[in-house]
Amino acid sequence: MSIKNMCLNYKSAVVGVLLLALTGCSATFTYNNIGWLSAFWIDDYVDLSKQQSKQAKDLIKKSRDWHRKTQLPLYRQDLLALQKLLDEDPSEQALLTYFQGFKTHWQSLVMYVRDDLIELAIGLSTEQREEFVAAIAEDITTESDEYNEQTPTQREQDRLERQLDTYKQWLGKLSEQQVSLITQANSEFQATFLLRQAYKQTRLDKLKQVFFDSQLSRDQFISQLSAVITEREVFMSDELIRLDAENSKRYARLLVSLRATLTAKQRQHANAEFSDMLEDIEQLINDE
Repeated sequence: MSIKNMCLNYKSAVVGVLLLALTGCSATFTYNNIGWLSAFWIDDYVDLSKQQSKQAKDLIKKSRDWHRKTQLPLYRQDLLALQKLLDEDPSEQALLTYFQGFKTHWQSLVMYVRDDLIELAIGLSTEQREEFVAAIAEDITTESDEYNEQTPTQREQDRLERQLDTYKQWLGKLSEQQVSLITQANSEFQATFLLRQAYKQTRLDKLKQVFFDSQLSRDQFISQLSAVITEREVFMSDELIRLDAENSKRYARLLVSLRATLTAKQRQHANAEFSDMLEDIEQLINDE
């Protein structure tokens, strides 16, 4: 039931910042001031010139304003639909359809910023492109190092604790039956970290090829970089796509099972969480 974790993993993409702004502890502040806040964040990936920095800030502000006007109302609409769905007796397929809707919103945002991101990339020097690629590669390495520091059992336990914390946030105190359902679902979850790291590396390799192939024409550069930005599944293995789909089904199945165990107090708690999220989105829509 969270919008979180939908970003493209290429943290430098402006769309990631916009979406993360909705899940932070100061969502309205971050969202409304994303133009100048992004300057600190972008510096972690590439040292832009003054003109490039202005171009990036203008892109982010324009994207935020478009997002506020066209996308946040859709998020509000979908949250209301999900709240209604969970108040009734949702089927697994209905929940999966809802999850797919959020992916559609994400893709709309990616498509909106694509051309401006490409224009910004065209203006990067060779040194800036090298810096950018190296920063992403470092992120991938850091994630892998952190992953390898834990045993499979530790990783499963951490994932379970995060899930329990999320459900406690939404439902309040959990019953033994609910904890058992969540624990069982967690044990059935198919780990995809290594496959996802391979996907990130494949995508990064393609970005490197596009950035440093001096034989590409401008049109070829634009076309191939557009694919890197927008065609996410092209860089995924069939196994990763399959496991992601299976995990989504498991998650939907868990929600259906949990729904049948909810007390009146837990339903009230969940509705209060929905109200808080809807209030945040409403405030973001109305802020200028």
